[in-house]
Amino acid sequence: MRAVLGAVGALVAFYLGVTALAFPLTLTLALVVGEEGMLAMASASAAIVLAAVAVYAALLRMGWATRQMLGWPATRLVYRSLAVGAVIGLSAAAAAIVLALAAGSAHITATGEPVSRFLPAAGSLAALLALAALAEELVFRGYPLARLSAVLGKAGASVVLAAMFALAHVWNPSVSALGLVNIGLASLVLSAAFFTPGGLAAAWGVHWGWNAGLSLLADAPVSGLQFDLPTFDFTPGEPVWIAGGRFGPEGGLVATLALAVTLALLVRKNARTMEDQS
Repeated sequence: MRAVLGAVGALVAFYLGVTALAFPLTLTLALVVGEEGMLAMASASAAIVLAAVAVYAALLRMGWATRQMLGWPATRLVYRSLAVGAVIGLSAAAAAIVLALAAGSAHITATGEPVSRFLPAAGSLAALLALAALAEELVFRGYPLARLSAVLGKAGASVVLAAMFALAHVWNPSVSALGLVNIGLASLVLSAAFFTPGGLAAAWGVHWGWNAGLSLLADAPVSGLQFDLPTFDFTPGEPVWIAGGRFGPEGGLVATLALAVTLALLVRKNARTMEDQS
C-alpha cells in the first residue's frame, strides 16, 4: 500500500508540474494565435509538449527517472518505431472505416474540389495530429505509465490510465458511452505499444496513425472533432452504434472491433518478446 501511495503521489506531482508550466504557456500562445481553430489546437498541444519535456528533464536530472523508464528507445530505433507504430495505427483506422462502409452505416462522397487543395490541408493536419498525439503520449504514457506499472503491473497501470484517458475526452463534441469505452480501449492499445521495444516512439506512432487514418483517409471525425478536409466527405448514417455518428468511428462498434484486434496482436507480440528474452 505504501508503494501504491508513493506512486500516486508521484503522479499527482507530475501532473501538477506539467499543468503549472503548460497553463501560462497556453494562455500566452492563445493571445498570439487566438483561441479557436487549428492554430489554437496546435499551440495548446505545443504548450503541453514543452511542459512535459521540461518535467521529464527535471526527473532525469534529479535521478527520479531513467531514459528507459520514460520509454524512449535508443536513437537508432526511434524512426523505425515511429514508422512501425504509424503503420499499425493507420491499418487499424482503415479497418474501422472499411467496416463502417461495408455495413452501410457511413458513406464517403467526393466534393469535386481539386486535389491541389487537399494536399496542403492534409499536410497541416498531419503535423497538428502528430503534435497532439505526442502531447497526449507524454502525459498518459511515458513516466505515468512506467511509474504506475512498477507497483500495479503493466495491465493494472494500463487500465488506470485508460480510465483517465477516457475521462479526459468526456467533454468532446457528440461523445457517447460507447465512444468513451472505445477511447479507453484505444488507450490500452497505446499502452501495449509502449511496452514493445519501440516504447514511447511506437505509442506515438500508433496514436498518430489512428487519428491520421480516420481524418486523412476518410475525413471522418476524430473523437468528435471534424476537420473538414477538401475533396471528399465522410457522412455517418444509421444505426449510430455501428459507425459512431457525429463522434466518428470511435463512437461505434467498428472501432471496438478494430481496436480489440490491434490490442490482441500487440499483447501477443509483447508476450513473445518476453519469451524470447527469458
